[in-house]
Amino acid sequence: MARKIAVAGIEGSLEVNDDGELVYMKSELQTEVLKPEQAIRRWPAAEIQIRQALAALEAH
Repeated sequence: MARKIAVAGIEGSLEVNDDGELVYMKSELQTEVLKPEQAIRRWPAAEIQIRQALAALEAH
């Protein structure tokens, strides 16, 4: 089950999927799949939220 991540200052939404990838949806037509480190480099202010979402995924 995908887990949404709240990131201030980005257009669209960011969530972690069951495979541990981050899915960035700027719009319904623009979707990008990122590895965790790629997402952290792009949004360094969201590193804690990203790592917490990944840890929660691993706990299940």
